[in-house]
Amino acid sequence: MATIFKVVGSGLGLWAAFLLWSELLLLLVAVLLAVTLYPAVRWLEARRFGRGLSVAIIAVLGVGLLVTFVLLVLPPLTTQANYLAQNLPDFRARVSSRIPAKFPAVQKAIHELFESPFSPRAVSLFEQSFAWGRSVVSAVVVAVVVLILTLYLLLDGRSLYAWLLAFAPRAHRERLAATTAEISTMVHAYVGGQFLAALLFAVFTGIVLMVLRVPAVLPLAVVAGFCDVVPVLGIFLATIPAVLLALSISPHTALAVFLAYVGYHLFETYFLLPRIYGHKLKISTLSVLLALLAGGKLQGIIGIVIALPLVATYPIIERHWLRGYLQARVLTDHKALAKAAETGSEAAIDTVLLGERHASETTTSPRSLPPGAREK
Repeated sequence: MATIFKVVGSGLGLWAAFLLWSELLLLLVAVLLAVTLYPAVRWLEARRFGRGLSVAIIAVLGVGLLVTFVLLVLPPLTTQANYLAQNLPDFRARVSSRIPAKFPAVQKAIHELFESPFSPRAVSLFEQSFAWGRSVVSAVVVAVVVLILTLYLLLDGRSLYAWLLAFAPRAHRERLAATTAEISTMVHAYVGGQFLAALLFAVFTGIVLMVLRVPAVLPLAVVAGFCDVVPVLGIFLATIPAVLLALSISPHTALAVFLAYVGYHLFETYFLLPRIYGHKLKISTLSVLLALLAGGKLQGIIGIVIALPLVATYPIIERHWLRGYLQARVLTDHKALAKAAETGSEAAIDTVLLGERHASETTTSPRSLPPGAREK
């Protein structure tokens, strides 16, 4: 009977999780935001502000930023977006006129790109990307719900975590505490870093497009900021509309916009983000692409956003919880490969492929690679 009750209970739990999947995603987004804002709460508490007052200050600042955005950015954004929508056929004609007639495939591709934002298929895909409604009202409700959940998690999240932790055996609580602390640090670095990087990219693109006199500067800057949240693929999604509208001015303007976007992307990837993240978020490009594909397939835009921090938690889980199940050599190899990814060295890769010992595993000098091994 106990086994039957466990099976039935597990089935009911999975069924409930399936029905409440959208709400669970809301909660997950709120948890990410709460973890990101929690250091600010601790900073205010260290200066003798109470927990409630600290959360209230953060809430007021957040609402103030939102009101500022609505009052200062939203009106010109709406105006420029309407101007862009009304003059889209003219922009398309000007861009097509700059493409030689001997390239009909390019002209057809540009025509479809200009038509795609308003095509029924694009609208349907855009609507399906969001799991919580298709109207502005529902989007506002979702934002309010996430904000309220985030504030309550900042107020009572620590006690809720302690209540849940009480279910775990005492022998595992130390590892749970260490795992949670590392994951919280990683999530804080990821969300805060992504917000800062997206804001800087939006400001940069706004200045560049304004200097080059590209139409619809504000919508393109906002699109660039949102696309910057999506690693690897985001730069392509942000560059295409900017280059097309710049092409309506002149080919030289389009080339300048393209070079500016690509140059900033390289600067952000190899200089800015490593300094924002430090060593808290090291994911290979292949892992990023696979995570984006899986997250987008499962839950659209929201899945893409939350896929990376979930993937980045695996090394933490492996180090704390899988040590007893994996061979020691697996952990050693993974650690060496992670360090090699940071430095760009291929010595650890050669060592793993040849089944040899790493230099850190022995006090004696490691065996040298056989002649021609690196070339192979």
